[in-house]
Amino acid sequence: MGKSKSSSSSSTSTATEDPFPPTSLDALYPVETGDPLQTKTHLDSALCNFLDSLGYWPSPYYDRVKVLLMVTACTFASMAQFTPVPFPECRPILGVCVAAYFVCSGILQAFTTFVEKDLIYECAEFRIRTDLPRFSHLYKFIVEVGGKKVLEEQWSLGEFFTEEGYFWEQGFERKVEKKINEAIARKED
Repeated sequence: MGKSKSSSSSSTSTATEDPFPPTSLDALYPVETGDPLQTKTHLDSALCNFLDSLGYWPSPYYDRVKVLLMVTACTFASMAQFTPVPFPECRPILGVCVAAYFVCSGILQAFTTFVEKDLIYECAEFRIRTDLPRFSHLYKFIVEVGGKKVLEEQWSLGEFFTEEGYFWEQGFERKVEKKINEAIARKED
């Protein structure tokens, strides 16, 4: 009698077992899937970590351009802050520094908005862009090879998250790897 209860409870637990078993620290922190920014950030981070684990080497070009612009802007800000000339006489220096900071910040903002756009990952083989529009459950995944869009897919968040917000990383990684291989094969054809 005791055995039948334990066997029925074990069969019940397997029947109601979570289809998205937690395998990492994601199990401790569910994602609020109603927040598109948090959800997109989580998916993009998982995407980049997975591509790094596959051995792809991200291109640092855009990051270097942005860092150069930020360092230049910070240099002008530091010059304005720590100029050795007393205040009333340093107004022209402050004006030039503020204007230069504004120009550098504007160039950085324009670069991020118009050049990078929704670029998540770039390496020698391909570029990946993603999008998760506000009030949408469809995560857009775009692969570009050689500067041309060769693959565009939309995936429902329900494919990778439980109702509680736990992330199914293995399913996401399998789908990403399959689509990247498909995009590279399309480009070679």
